[in-house]
Amino acid sequence: MAFHINVANSCKILVLNGTAYDTTSTQATINITHLASGAMVPVVMNYDPVTHKGRIVVPVTNLPHANGVYRACLNEQGIEYSCRPVVIHCDIDCCLTKLTNELMECSCDCARCSSTLAKAQKVYLLLESASSAVEIAADTQSDAYFQDILEKYTKAREICDNNCGCDC
Repeated sequence: MAFHINVANSCKILVLNGTAYDTTSTQATINITHLASGAMVPVVMNYDPVTHKGRIVVPVTNLPHANGVYRACLNEQGIEYSCRPVVIHCDIDCCLTKLTNELMECSCDCARCSSTLAKAQKVYLLLESASSAVEIAADTQSDAYFQDILEKYTKAREICDNNCGCDC
């Protein structure tokens, strides 16, 4: 009666773990939806017949987009039991790395360095806030949490200007 999802291996895989909600179920279908585009990928997770636990690893390359906010919903025998958010944010991590490298090159407290620091702070705070919202949303089915996470991620992405500088 649990469902967890997380990003691992430098944003290359999603790891989904679940315990059957209905112990007569032998498998679950997990619909992974990219919230910004609405594109969805279904995957099947088989449960161990004794422990009623399952695990599946999904390569990010199998998803509609390499980065973004996703909703993963676990269904057993046609009933949706649980939805969890996950944020794949290597694009924003790359942007923060670029901004940090720029800050390391600053040897003065000048306007350029101040604006770079302000930009990095905004991006970091938005990403941290989105990550906190993911933790809160793990215990609720409210669409408002999913929308909040998407808005924070999208704003951080906009601030990064789609130019992270390291081919991400």
